[in-house]
Amino acid sequence: MAGRSYSRSNNSRSYSNNNNNSNNNRPAKKHSGAKYKATSKNGTPVTTGWNYSRRHGLVTFLCVTTKATSVHTSKAGVEYLNVMVKISKAMSKDELVSGLMERHTGRVFVKELGIVINPKAPNGGYCGKWGN
Repeated sequence: MAGRSYSRSNNSRSYSNNNNNSNNNRPAKKHSGAKYKATSKNGTPVTTGWNYSRRHGLVTFLCVTTKATSVHTSKAGVEYLNVMVKISKAMSKDELVSGLMERHTGRVFVKELGIVINPKAPNGGYCGKWGN
């Protein structure tokens, strides 16, 4: 037997990187979204947003103008409206805070919470952290 070389055939199988429990054909689940209506039932602009996290659950935002709303113009010429933002969380009271809405895009900034609600973001809008 000396001098003979035995070659083994490579019986490799093609394994996919998918586990049997996961479904990678499905797109990733959305965690936030936003919509803007230039005129609501009352004729005023309205922005709505939602955000889902494990810690806070589903949080919804409703941004509307009030009687005291006025138009502010920035140095860059962008017009902002001051709006009331109603924040609704499951199993807790609704919270009211103020924010600034860009007049033409409907984007809302809530500075005290560090949140932006942007209906023009790709894939159905964005509602979440803003800044540092």
